Amino acid sequence: MTPPAAPAAAPLPEVTAGLLANIRAAAERGHDPLVVFDLDETLYSNDHRTLRILQEYAHTHAARLGAFYDLMGRLSPGDVHYGVATTLRAAGVRDDALIADVQAFWAARFFTNAYAQVDLARSGAVELVNLVYEAGGVPCYLTGRDAPGMLLGTVTALQRDGFPIGTVDTRTILKPDATTPDAVYKAAVITHLRRTGDVVGAFDNEPGLCNLFKRAFPQATVVWVDSSHAPGAPTLDADIATVRHFTELLPARAHDRGEP
Repeated sequence: MTPPAAPAAAPLPEVTAGLLANIRAAAERGHDPLVVFDLDETLYSNDHRTLRILQEYAHTHAARLGAFYDLMGRLSPGDVHYGVATTLRAAGVRDDALIADVQAFWAARFFTNAYAQVDLARSGAVELVNLVYEAGGVPCYLTGRDAPGMLLGTVTALQRDGFPIGTVDTRTILKPDATTPDAVYKAAVITHLRRTGDVVGAFDNEPGLCNLFKRAFPQATVVWVDSSHAPGAPTLDADIATVRHFTELLPARAHDRGEP
Protein backbone atom coordinates (compact mmCIF):
# COMPACT_ATOMS: atom_id res chain seq x y z
CA MET A 1 0.00 0.00 0.00
CA THR A 2 1.30 3.42 -0.90
CA PRO A 3 1.84 5.48 2.23
CA PRO A 4 -0.21 8.64 2.48
CA ALA A 5 1.47 11.77 1.20
CA ALA A 6 2.90 14.09 3.81
CA PRO A 7 0.77 17.17 4.36
CA ALA A 8 1.92 20.21 2.45
CA ALA A 9 3.80 22.74 4.50
CA ALA A 10 1.85 25.85 5.33
CA PRO A 11 2.91 28.79 3.18
CA LEU A 12 4.99 31.50 4.76
CA PRO A 13 3.51 34.97 5.09
CA GLU A 14 4.76 37.34 2.41
CA VAL A 15 6.87 39.43 4.79
CA THR A 16 8.65 36.36 6.16
CA ALA A 17 9.20 34.89 2.70
CA GLY A 18 10.77 38.17 1.61
CA LEU A 19 13.04 38.24 4.63
CA LEU A 20 14.24 34.68 4.03
CA ALA A 21 14.88 35.53 0.37
CA ASN A 22 17.01 38.47 1.52
CA ILE A 23 18.96 36.14 3.81
CA ARG A 24 19.67 33.71 0.96
CA ALA A 25 20.73 36.50 -1.37
CA ALA A 26 23.20 37.96 1.13
CA ALA A 27 24.65 34.51 1.84
CA GLU A 28 25.11 33.92 -1.88
CA ARG A 29 27.11 37.16 -2.02
CA GLY A 30 29.34 35.76 0.71
CA HIS A 31 28.12 38.28 3.30
CA ASP A 32 26.67 37.78 6.75
CA PRO A 33 22.87 38.30 6.55
CA LEU A 34 22.20 40.50 9.59
CA VAL A 35 18.67 40.67 11.01
CA VAL A 36 18.33 43.33 13.69
CA PHE A 37 15.94 42.74 16.59
CA ASP A 38 15.18 45.31 19.26
CA LEU A 39 14.33 43.84 22.67
CA ASP A 40 12.07 46.05 24.80
CA GLU A 41 8.50 46.01 23.47
CA THR A 42 9.75 44.20 20.36
CA LEU A 43 10.93 40.69 21.24
CA TYR A 44 9.92 41.22 24.87
CA SER A 45 6.94 42.72 26.65
CA ASN A 46 7.94 44.97 29.54
CA ASP A 47 4.48 45.09 31.12
CA HIS A 48 5.26 42.34 33.64
CA ARG A 49 8.50 44.09 34.68
CA THR A 50 6.75 47.39 35.33
CA LEU A 51 3.83 45.72 37.10
CA ARG A 52 6.23 43.72 39.30
CA ILE A 53 7.93 46.95 40.39
CA LEU A 54 4.67 48.79 41.06
CA GLN A 55 3.39 45.92 43.15
CA GLU A 56 6.71 45.69 44.99
CA TYR A 57 6.37 49.36 45.93
CA ALA A 58 2.82 48.72 47.11
CA HIS A 59 3.94 45.78 49.25
CA THR A 60 6.85 47.77 50.67
CA HIS A 61 4.53 50.58 51.79
CA ALA A 62 1.39 48.55 52.47
CA ALA A 63 1.17 49.60 56.15
CA ARG A 64 0.67 53.28 55.30
CA LEU A 65 -0.77 52.99 51.77
CA GLY A 66 -3.45 50.35 52.14
CA ALA A 67 -5.67 51.71 49.38
CA PHE A 68 -2.73 51.88 46.96
CA TYR A 69 -1.76 48.33 47.92
CA ASP A 70 -5.26 47.10 47.11
CA LEU A 71 -5.32 49.03 43.84
CA MET A 72 -1.99 47.64 42.62
CA GLY A 73 -3.14 44.14 43.53
CA ARG A 74 -6.01 44.49 41.09
CA LEU A 75 -3.85 45.57 38.15
CA SER A 76 -2.89 43.17 35.35
CA PRO A 77 -0.16 43.52 32.70
CA GLY A 78 -2.82 44.80 30.31
CA ASP A 79 -3.31 47.83 32.58
CA VAL A 80 0.30 48.96 32.08
CA HIS A 81 0.80 51.92 29.73
CA TYR A 82 3.88 53.63 28.34
CA GLY A 83 5.16 55.57 31.36
CA VAL A 84 4.61 54.96 35.06
CA ALA A 85 2.66 58.19 35.60
CA THR A 86 0.28 57.35 32.76
CA THR A 87 -0.27 53.87 34.20
CA LEU A 88 -0.97 55.15 37.69
CA ARG A 89 -3.28 57.94 36.59
CA ALA A 90 -5.21 55.55 34.36
CA ALA A 91 -5.68 53.36 37.43
CA GLY A 92 -7.11 56.29 39.38
CA VAL A 93 -4.09 57.58 41.34
CA ARG A 94 -4.24 61.38 41.72
CA ASP A 95 -1.56 62.06 44.35
CA ASP A 96 1.31 63.70 42.45
CA ALA A 97 3.79 63.21 45.29
CA LEU A 98 2.98 59.50 45.42
CA ILE A 99 3.32 59.20 41.65
CA ALA A 100 6.74 60.88 41.77
CA ASP A 101 7.89 58.56 44.56
CA VAL A 102 6.73 55.48 42.67
CA GLN A 103 8.48 56.71 39.52
CA ALA A 104 11.77 57.06 41.41
CA PHE A 105 11.33 53.57 42.88
CA TRP A 106 10.63 52.21 39.37
CA ALA A 107 13.60 53.99 37.77
CA ALA A 108 16.01 52.54 40.33
CA ARG A 109 14.94 49.00 39.41
CA PHE A 110 13.65 48.85 35.85
CA PHE A 111 17.05 49.21 34.16
CA THR A 112 18.81 46.44 36.09
CA ASN A 113 19.89 42.86 35.49
CA ALA A 114 17.54 41.38 38.06
CA TYR A 115 14.35 42.99 36.80
CA ALA A 116 15.16 42.45 33.11
CA GLN A 117 14.57 38.77 33.79
CA VAL A 118 10.93 39.43 34.71
CA ASP A 119 10.09 40.21 31.06
CA LEU A 120 8.22 37.67 28.94
CA ALA A 121 8.90 37.05 25.27
CA ARG A 122 6.17 38.30 22.96
CA SER A 123 3.97 35.73 21.23
CA GLY A 124 5.84 34.00 18.41
CA ALA A 125 9.09 35.93 18.96
CA VAL A 126 11.24 32.93 19.88
CA GLU A 127 9.91 30.92 16.92
CA LEU A 128 10.46 33.75 14.44
CA VAL A 129 14.04 34.44 15.52
CA ASN A 130 14.86 30.73 15.37
CA LEU A 131 13.31 30.53 11.89
CA VAL A 132 15.63 33.35 10.81
CA TYR A 133 18.61 31.68 12.47
CA GLU A 134 17.96 28.26 10.95
CA ALA A 135 17.68 29.89 7.52
CA GLY A 136 21.22 31.28 7.89
CA GLY A 137 20.37 34.74 9.20
CA VAL A 138 22.48 36.32 11.93
CA PRO A 139 20.23 37.61 14.73
CA CYS A 140 21.56 40.93 16.03
CA TYR A 141 19.96 41.88 19.33
CA LEU A 142 20.37 45.65 19.21
CA THR A 143 18.92 47.25 22.31
CA GLY A 144 18.91 50.55 24.14
CA ARG A 145 19.74 48.70 27.36
CA ASP A 146 23.18 49.51 28.79
CA ALA A 147 25.83 46.83 29.15
CA PRO A 148 27.06 47.76 32.67
CA GLY A 149 23.58 47.53 34.16
CA MET A 150 21.73 45.02 32.03
CA LEU A 151 24.02 42.70 30.01
CA LEU A 152 23.89 39.76 32.43
CA GLY A 153 20.11 39.87 32.85
CA THR A 154 19.58 40.30 29.12
CA VAL A 155 21.72 37.32 28.16
CA THR A 156 20.18 35.19 30.91
CA ALA A 157 16.64 35.91 29.69
CA LEU A 158 17.47 35.35 26.02
CA GLN A 159 19.12 32.02 26.78
CA ARG A 160 16.36 30.94 29.18
CA ASP A 161 13.64 31.65 26.64
CA GLY A 162 15.25 29.77 23.77
CA PHE A 163 16.56 32.57 21.58
CA PRO A 164 19.76 31.72 19.69
CA ILE A 165 22.58 33.50 21.53
CA GLY A 166 26.23 33.11 22.43
CA THR A 167 27.39 31.64 19.11
CA VAL A 168 29.65 33.02 16.42
CA ASP A 169 26.62 33.66 14.19
CA THR A 170 24.65 35.78 16.67
CA ARG A 171 25.33 39.25 18.06
CA THR A 172 24.20 40.99 21.22
CA ILE A 173 24.74 44.76 21.19
CA LEU A 174 24.05 46.98 24.21
CA LYS A 175 24.91 50.62 24.88
CA PRO A 176 28.22 51.27 26.67
CA ASP A 177 26.38 53.53 29.14
CA ALA A 178 22.82 54.47 29.99
CA THR A 179 23.06 58.15 29.10
CA THR A 180 23.17 57.97 25.30
CA PRO A 181 19.70 58.35 23.71
CA ASP A 182 18.56 55.18 21.94
CA ALA A 183 18.08 56.85 18.54
CA VAL A 184 21.55 58.41 18.63
CA TYR A 185 23.13 55.13 19.69
CA LYS A 186 21.36 53.00 17.08
CA ALA A 187 22.21 55.46 14.32
CA ALA A 188 25.88 55.12 15.26
CA VAL A 189 25.62 51.31 15.28
CA ILE A 190 24.37 51.37 11.68
CA THR A 191 27.84 52.50 10.57
CA HIS A 192 29.37 49.46 12.27
CA LEU A 193 26.79 47.07 10.83
CA ARG A 194 27.54 48.23 7.29
CA ARG A 195 31.15 47.09 7.73
CA THR A 196 30.33 43.68 9.15
CA GLY A 197 27.59 42.29 6.93
CA ASP A 198 24.41 43.03 5.01
CA VAL A 199 21.43 44.22 7.07
CA VAL A 200 18.58 42.30 5.42
CA GLY A 201 15.91 42.79 8.11
CA ALA A 202 15.07 44.88 11.15
CA PHE A 203 12.33 44.76 13.79
CA ASP A 204 11.54 47.57 16.23
CA ASN A 205 8.60 48.98 18.18
CA GLU A 206 9.63 52.61 17.61
CA PRO A 207 8.36 54.02 14.28
CA GLY A 208 11.25 56.46 14.08
CA LEU A 209 13.84 53.68 14.40
CA CYS A 210 12.03 51.60 11.77
CA ASN A 211 12.22 54.61 9.45
CA LEU A 212 15.91 54.98 10.26
CA PHE A 213 16.68 51.38 9.30
CA LYS A 214 14.57 51.44 6.13
CA ARG A 215 16.24 54.62 4.91
CA ALA A 216 19.69 53.22 5.72
CA PHE A 217 18.96 49.81 4.14
CA PRO A 218 16.23 50.29 1.49
CA GLN A 219 16.28 46.64 0.36
CA ALA A 220 15.87 45.26 3.88
CA THR A 221 12.62 43.86 5.26
CA VAL A 222 11.78 46.30 8.04
CA VAL A 223 8.91 45.49 10.40
CA TRP A 224 7.25 47.73 12.96
CA VAL A 225 6.01 45.81 16.00
CA ASP A 226 2.86 47.68 17.02
CA SER A 227 3.06 47.25 20.80
CA SER A 228 3.82 50.53 22.56
CA HIS A 229 6.18 53.38 21.79
CA ALA A 230 7.30 56.76 23.06
CA PRO A 231 4.77 59.59 22.77
CA GLY A 232 5.18 61.89 19.78
CA ALA A 233 6.64 59.23 17.49
CA PRO A 234 6.92 60.17 13.80
CA THR A 235 4.67 58.71 11.13
CA LEU A 236 5.77 55.30 9.92
CA ASP A 237 7.16 55.31 6.36
CA ALA A 238 4.87 53.69 3.81
CA ASP A 239 7.18 50.82 2.83
CA ILE A 240 7.45 49.30 6.32
CA ALA A 241 5.42 46.24 7.35
CA THR A 242 3.37 46.24 10.57
CA VAL A 243 2.57 43.35 12.91
CA ARG A 244 0.97 43.14 16.34
CA HIS A 245 2.31 39.66 17.12
CA PHE A 246 5.19 37.64 15.69
CA THR A 247 2.77 34.76 15.19
CA GLU A 248 1.52 36.73 12.16
CA LEU A 249 4.90 36.01 10.54
CA LEU A 250 4.89 32.25 11.16
CA PRO A 251 3.33 29.49 9.04
CA ALA A 252 -0.25 28.93 10.10
CA ARG A 253 -0.78 25.81 12.19
CA ALA A 254 -3.30 23.27 10.99
CA HIS A 255 -5.96 24.16 13.55
CA ASP A 256 -5.50 27.87 12.73
CA ARG A 257 -6.41 26.99 9.13
CA GLY A 258 -9.52 25.15 10.26
CA GLU A 259 -8.11 21.70 9.50
CA PRO A 260 -8.73 18.69 11.79
